[in-house]
Amino acid sequence: MNRVTKISVGLAMGLFIASALAIFPGAAAAQTLDISIESETGGSPPGELVLTDPSGDRTGPETTDIHLRNPMSGLYNLRVIGRKTGVYTLFLKAYTASGSTSDVRFPHMNIKDGEIHHYDVKFSAEGPKLDVRRTRVTPE
Repeated sequence: MNRVTKISVGLAMGLFIASALAIFPGAAAAQTLDISIESETGGSPPGELVLTDPSGDRTGPETTDIHLRNPMSGLYNLRVIGRKTGVYTLFLKAYTASGSTSDVRFPHMNIKDGEIHHYDVKFSAEGPKLDVRRTRVTPE
């Protein structure tokens, strides 16, 4: 393939992608829901994340973060399962394809080994909107 052919092929591919994005505007940027946990004292977080979506599908356990593309609206159940005694910060952030965001942060959360912190996460793709509440603490 000579240089002119390579340039022509590259230009054609670029035009094809640009036209696809014009027809399907949501194809470039997806809606996301990100949940992460960090230790406040350094090192690995003292807990793991387990997320159950509105349809009952479960993600986790994850040691640092959960990233959902195109999440469904509804009530999610988030559990932080204590793997050691420590202090964590929980971050939740939702993004729309247009760049709008909604975020919630729970700083200075004390957890013990074997404890489970339960959170209700109400997510709405409209906006997006996040309403998050810690509902209870139970032993594992």
